[in-house]
Amino acid sequence: MPDKPNWLKCLLPAVGDTIKWNEPLWAEPSKPRGKPDKIGEQQVIAKVLSIHEIIELEVINVEKISPAPAPVKVKIGDIIRRKKPSIALGNPHKLAN
Repeated sequence: MPDKPNWLKCLLPAVGDTIKWNEPLWAEPSKPRGKPDKIGEQQVIAKVLSIHEIIELEVINVEKISPAPAPVKVKIGDIIRRKKPSIALGNPHKLAN
């Protein structure tokens, strides 16, 4: 039986860290100037490539964690960019070595 990965609470990720966090899935707005509705949540696991004002990450795994019929918005291998506060809102954890 493989060992379960050990995740530690992460306040400030560093380049090279593997982190996971939850982020909302949004529906398209129903009106041209309407606010999008939250329709679900996904958990993203990614490797930190660079940190500036925006964190650049490479997606390792993505999983929908809500029962809502919402498609995930990113794919494995995608390079994504997120602001630090956006990741902080998603209860971030980093993989312990």
